[in-house]
Amino acid sequence: MANSLKKAFDLAVEQVNDGGGIDGHPVAIKYEDSQSDPKQSVAVAQKFVGDDSISLVFGDYSSAASIPASPIYTAGKLLQYGFNNSNPNFTAKGSDYQWSTSITTSASYEWTADYIKDQGITSVGVTYLNTADWGVPAYNAFKAEAEKIGLTITDAEGVLDTSDDYRPSLSNAVAGKPEAFVHIGYGPDAAKIVTQLRAIGYDGTFYGGQDEQSFDATPDAVGSIVGAQFLETSPDAAVQAFVTAFKKKYPSETDVTGFEAGAYDALNVAVAAAKIGGTTREGLLEGFKKIKDVPSIVYGTITFDTATRRIASPKLTPTILKEGKWIAYTG
Repeated sequence: MANSLKKAFDLAVEQVNDGGGIDGHPVAIKYEDSQSDPKQSVAVAQKFVGDDSISLVFGDYSSAASIPASPIYTAGKLLQYGFNNSNPNFTAKGSDYQWSTSITTSASYEWTADYIKDQGITSVGVTYLNTADWGVPAYNAFKAEAEKIGLTITDAEGVLDTSDDYRPSLSNAVAGKPEAFVHIGYGPDAAKIVTQLRAIGYDGTFYGGQDEQSFDATPDAVGSIVGAQFLETSPDAAVQAFVTAFKKKYPSETDVTGFEAGAYDALNVAVAAAKIGGTTREGLLEGFKKIKDVPSIVYGTITFDTATRRIASPKLTPTILKEGKWIAYTG
């Protein structure tokens, strides 16, 4: 994953510099691998804060690694752009220096509950990653919305992404004969879960998964439905221009997902902010507060809600997995 994000950043940097950079000055990125480890992310933060040539930091990739480093970036007055950080606490408990264009897990799984109910489904079985920083809060948001709208959860089972045998939990989750099944987690664990779910004989619609290789290539994942921010198959001209450029630069990459799109967008958002406020740390912060309708291949345009430091009014599109590709779903 980290390598694909780097590729997207490098493509965006190349395009920006080919277009004249920022007021004639080229853009450059320094990379450090924290391995999404909170201890290492703190050490990287200390290094970046002490480097006067760095005006903004992208990341960390995961909220669990980003949040422990946030106080260091705040103290150093270095803007931390957690473009992939969906944990609401990244911005809610951060400072003016934490910003994100990622839709929060709460908003995402509230949408999931609403969408399922809108399909005429009245009951679901659920598995969720039993992790305090992501899975449990995401499930709690889904559960609260389900209770609010009258969507019955017949059973919910906390699981770990390191497991290889989910069958006991899955048997419990479907014992009440739910009309559909929801997994709150990531692609690799969802791939194992949907395969084992079908193996025990459950054939209801699977709401879960992720646009990444292991899930997309799983035969039993066909027909899965999720809410997506980015679709490689979108007919939008800007999306197709990005997909074409990415595959041309990296011929071995056969799929382009929301992860690469989010990184590509993030670089362009930062450049737009720098063109408004300047390239200093203070200037970039001011730029983030003022940018409006920045072109985005994920959202169309990006404007921040400065009170939350999140994208204003993010939208999700129902998508279904067919023949290894996610496409817009209107059923």
